[in-house]
Amino acid sequence: MFTSLKEDGTAGKTEVFADGWLSENGEYLGRPVDVQMLIDGSLLVSDDLAGAVWRISYGD
Repeated sequence: MFTSLKEDGTAGKTEVFADGWLSENGEYLGRPVDVQMLIDGSLLVSDDLAGAVWRISYGD
């Protein structure tokens, strides 16, 4: 989840920026356990259930 801040410091809009770790039935497909930010602003998310590292990036 990401919540932006308004100019006055109060919470703005909240939006999902990463999902997919639960099936429609609520079963776990992954388990994100740690996050590291890279110098380009992207995030590495380790998933110890799937044995994977996911990179989350953004575009204009």
